[in-house]
Amino acid sequence: MEKSSQSTTALFTEVGLLIKSRMQKAIPLPFAQCQTLGFVAEHAHPSMQDVARHLKIQAPSATFLVDELVRGGYLERRSNSKDRRRVELLLTARGRRSFKLIKEKRDKILGALFNALAEQDRQDLNRILQKVIDSD
Repeated sequence: MEKSSQSTTALFTEVGLLIKSRMQKAIPLPFAQCQTLGFVAEHAHPSMQDVARHLKIQAPSATFLVDELVRGGYLERRSNSKDRRRVELLLTARGRRSFKLIKEKRDKILGALFNALAEQDRQDLNRILQKVIDSD
């Protein structure tokens, strides 16, 4: 691996750890559960397979995350009326309130981190990150 790639990798790792650390201090749910809750909140009736695919994890890991959120009263499972084999996930009232709070805190944390950048730097960063996402 060339030196510039190692540097980029290290920087991405550090930024990711910084964001995760600040989120964990501000939000009572584990980071993976926050990600799962956010995915369900932003998608219409996703399945367990959708969660696993989005988080890039195996189905048993997605099941574990969802089980914890169901036990905590954040999510509920429902059978699809057209295909009873398909189980869909829905936010409960507690899940909606929690997601709103998580989103507000996330925006505040990320805003504080990236407000140090000039507007053009933020636009460049967004453009570059979108290229990385699109190349996947």
